[in-house]
Amino acid sequence: MSKFHSCCIIDDDEFFSISSKRVLKQFDFSDNILYYTGGQEALDGLIGLVVENIPLPTIIFLDLNMPRRDGWSFLEEFQDLPGEKIEHVQIYITSSFISPELMEKSKNYSLVKDYIVKPLTENAVRKIIDSQELE
Repeated sequence: MSKFHSCCIIDDDEFFSISSKRVLKQFDFSDNILYYTGGQEALDGLIGLVVENIPLPTIIFLDLNMPRRDGWSFLEEFQDLPGEKIEHVQIYITSSFISPELMEKSKNYSLVKDYIVKPLTENAVRKIIDSQELE
């Protein structure tokens, strides 16, 4: 049985998304992996789930640097969705930037659980699973 009902990757880097899906499948991480190539597409898709009363993914892997709508602007709008719809969502920032400033800024968002420097590794996935088992 999968660890999570669904998760979501929001990233414009197709290689990152493919390699991340491979790692997640190794751990039977999720029954359903949603994939969006940008922040606006993700917002539209996730808001559509809310409208249809479909539960949002438990885990979201969010890239910061994307065209049109970056990860920060996605976070700003996503956190304004109804609280009961997003309270179970945990967002993991996935970025190639090793920046203490960005890591610190991510802590300003209650939905952001952690900041993961790309790529998404087996150790990072194991850490996410272990953190869920402790809660």
